[in-house]
Amino acid sequence: MKTELYIIGGFLGSGKTTLLLKLLQKEKEAGRKVAVLMNEIGALSVDSALIGEKTAVRDMLNGCICCTIKDEIEVELLALYREHQPDVVYIETTGAAHPMEVLDACMSPSIAMKIDVKGILTLVDCARWVERNRLPIAHRKLMEDQARWSDIVALTKTDLVAEETLAVVRRDIRSLNQKVQLIEITHGEGEAVFGSGSQSQEQHHARHHLHVRTFAYEFVNHVPRAAFRKWVEHLPDSVLRIKGFIKFEDSGDQPELFQYAYGVPFFQPQPIKRPTVIVVIGEELPEEEMRKELNKLEGVF
Repeated sequence: MKTELYIIGGFLGSGKTTLLLKLLQKEKEAGRKVAVLMNEIGALSVDSALIGEKTAVRDMLNGCICCTIKDEIEVELLALYREHQPDVVYIETTGAAHPMEVLDACMSPSIAMKIDVKGILTLVDCARWVERNRLPIAHRKLMEDQARWSDIVALTKTDLVAEETLAVVRRDIRSLNQKVQLIEITHGEGEAVFGSGSQSQEQHHARHHLHVRTFAYEFVNHVPRAAFRKWVEHLPDSVLRIKGFIKFEDSGDQPELFQYAYGVPFFQPQPIKRPTVIVVIGEELPEEEMRKELNKLEGVF
C-alpha cells in the first residue's frame, strides 16, 4: 500500500504547527503510523521538538524545500519510507514555500510509485490576508499563489476579525480558487477534513476533486522516440509538468532524463541507472486516457 502524503503550508505565524500537532493526535487515535518532514529556514529546529519521540521526524534546515534544498527532499522522503514504512507523511513547509514547487519536489521519480499525494492545505491568517497589500509585491503574490494552488484553505485566527472581514477573506480566496474547500480554524480546532484516515463524505469529495493532481507511470519496455515526441506535442494544456526517466529504442539501456514544463520538452542522457518512471502533474488530468496512450506507446495492452 502506498504512503499517503499531505502538504501543509502558510506564512509564518499562521498556525501550521498547532494544526499539525492536532492532526498527529488524530492519526494516533486512528492507529496510523505517521512521519513528519519539517522545513526550517534557520539552522535549528524548534518545532520538531514539540512532536514527540514516537513520531518519525526529519528536519530540512538552512533553506526552503522548494528551492535551495529541493533535491534533498527525495533523500529524506526515501529515508522515511525505508526506515519507518509510515501510513502517512505530513510535510510542514516554510512560509516562503510555493505549493506547486513543493509538490514538484515531492514527486521525484525515485519515490513517486510509493506515495499517494492526498492534498495541499494552506493556512491563511485572516488579519494578515486583508493587510497583504502592504507587503512587498513578491510576498503578496506568494500568499495569493498559496491560496490559488491549494485543495483546502484553512482560515485561522477567525476569532480576531469581524464577520465582515471574514466574508471579504472568503470572497477573495474563492475568486482566486473556485475549487477550494474553505474551512475555519480557531485555536487549532476546525473541521476534520484533512488526514486521520477518515472516510467522511467531505474528505472523499476533497480527495477525488484535487485542484492539482499527480500520477506516476512506470515503463516496462523501451519506447519509440518519434512516437513519444508526437505524444508530447499533443499533450493537453492541463498538463503542467512531467519529469522522469525513459529508455528509448534507439538508445539501448541508457536511460534519458525527460522534463516537460510550459509546453517545452527536454531530453538528456543519464550516465547511471535510473528507474524508468515519469511523474505527471497537472489540473484535472485525464489520467486514465494518458495511461492508455502510454501503454500503447510501449506496446503494453
